[in-house]
Amino acid sequence: MSEKRLVDTNVIVRHLTQDHERHAKAAGALFSACDRGELTLVILPPVLAECVFVLESFYQHPRADIARVLAELVNSPGVELPDLQVYLDALRRYAATKLHFVDCVVAAASVEKGIAVATFDGEFRKFRDVKVDVG
Repeated sequence: MSEKRLVDTNVIVRHLTQDHERHAKAAGALFSACDRGELTLVILPPVLAECVFVLESFYQHPRADIARVLAELVNSPGVELPDLQVYLDALRRYAATKLHFVDCVVAAASVEKGIAVATFDGEFRKFRDVKVDVG
């Protein structure tokens, strides 16, 4: 069993953006150790959501690019993300819509778990596979 580390948003962002040489090199070393099976990197769902927010708002990357690189990252061997399939689905929904990532997570979890979404947000109705019920 490999050693585990919880990964913070800034490590992921530096790894993806390569905009700080020293931090990017250290982040790259962590992800390389992960690729070699020497280390398991655990990404918590709020960290993934913050990565989406930072890459979209601060770096102004296109949604499709954000979804693609984060999906590749969280689906890598040696990376753990609770409810992986929910978050992969949420990233697909995020790339295909203008909805906030958290709304896409709620939609994906609704479908995965077979639970209706209680919301006043009409945007959820755009997902044909999501049941919306306010009460």
